[in-house]
Amino acid sequence: MGAQPNSEVLKLSKHGKKLLKQHRYQDAEKVFAQALEMEPENSYILVGLGDLFRLTNRFGKSISFYTRLLELDDSNVFALRGIGDCYRGLRQPEKSIDFWKRYLEINRGDVHVMVRLADAYKSMEMLEEAEELYLESVNIQGRDRYALMGLGNLYYKIHEDDKALKYFEQLLAIDEHYVAVLTMVGNIYQRRSDYENANKYYSKATELEPDNSYALYGLGNCQRGLGNIDRAIELWDKILQREPDNQNILSRLGDAFFNKDDIAEARKLYERSLDLGFDAYALIGMARVYRSNGEFVDAEACCNRVLMEKPGFERAIEELSLVLIDKDNANR
Repeated sequence: MGAQPNSEVLKLSKHGKKLLKQHRYQDAEKVFAQALEMEPENSYILVGLGDLFRLTNRFGKSISFYTRLLELDDSNVFALRGIGDCYRGLRQPEKSIDFWKRYLEINRGDVHVMVRLADAYKSMEMLEEAEELYLESVNIQGRDRYALMGLGNLYYKIHEDDKALKYFEQLLAIDEHYVAVLTMVGNIYQRRSDYENANKYYSKATELEPDNSYALYGLGNCQRGLGNIDRAIELWDKILQREPDNQNILSRLGDAFFNKDDIAEARKLYERSLDLGFDAYALIGMARVYRSNGEFVDAEACCNRVLMEKPGFERAIEELSLVLIDKDNANR
């Protein structure tokens, strides 16, 4: 890491690092600043200050100290990794990539950085590069939770569900308390109309987080798929109590009440959603309400409004066809 510091600077450096570990950041900053005055190009002190400001989320200042160090030593692994982490903290993953790549040229087996680089690639839709790094990380350290999570998420995102399940299940075997993973596994089984398995994972998620909206929503979908419409309504209503402006839930509940032949309640829910703004599913629901009452002009208008916003929307086209058929039969 460059020239060895003199004994006083070395003493200050060790003391500053001790203070960092104790989270005594203000004291550490004073110690490092004192040492820097004595040796402005001391690599140990520059790293210490870079780490200090990174740990306290002052990423711009952190980058400035790491950069000063890289000007003295362009292969300093602490600075390369630190700058990458700073840009990650700034939510600028595209700027992290070069620094982490340079770091990995020196320390290729560092799974922690490999996974962070893969995460950056994934966020930039560079999925092949992300997949390669995640797989290499798992080969090096098969129980790394972040690598397993990254792979599962990547495959889930591109609907390669068998691969997603493989890595999610490995992760859950290590720790079954990942609510987001339980919910995504439930979603995969729900996409397959395997409501029994989906219900199992959503139920585990709600045991851990009883008010988790994503898990409750999926659990409601499963109950509907299993024919338990009243239970589905109960679950979706839990979400609505906390999120009264959730248009997705309003229209989903509207559909549920419509299918129970409670047309008045369905209409109230659809109208509540539409009061908040455009909702294709609420409009299609209103079209069904109007069609059931023989109000074909209004039903047709609802479908056309959807198609103006979402040309070619299949559900609207299907409902419009039914409206025109019922209108034609009524006029005969």
